Amino acid sequence: MLNIKQCIFLVSFCLISITSLTAQDTLNSNPENLNGNNFVPVNIAPQPEASVTINQDPRIKILMDIKSKMEKDGEFSDRYKIQLYYGNLNKANEIVRASKEAFPQWDSSIKWETPNYKVWMGNYRTRLEADRALKEAHAKFPNAFIFKPEKI
Repeated sequence: MLNIKQCIFLVSFCLISITSLTAQDTLNSNPENLNGNNFVPVNIAPQPEASVTINQDPRIKILMDIKSKMEKDGEFSDRYKIQLYYGNLNKANEIVRASKEAFPQWDSSIKWETPNYKVWMGNYRTRLEADRALKEAHAKFPNAFIFKPEKI
């Protein structure tokens, strides 16, 4: 039936199993392990507070102020303007003076485009805002119109 090799293997397997089971029982019967102290206590020190020091050039603050003013004035975004006049410089200067007197709430300026000068008024965020201003401007400047300046 069983040859000698198989018998030796079976007996050694039984002995090893009994030995390992006995070793486990002695570990479990240890009074230290019965209290649930299977873990080693570790003391963890609290983390120190972190601090960051930023050294920056004071000119950065000045640049940020300039940028925020430019954003407020609409130099970085699409805005609408009203063109009041297109022609020679003398008439353009008259139109600018008249627009500043009639509409002090809106900025008027002269732009030069070869060979003529343009008088632009306002800096409107929305088309509706520009339409309202154009309605007022038409009383004094009937040829005025709304446009969006191209970015250069």
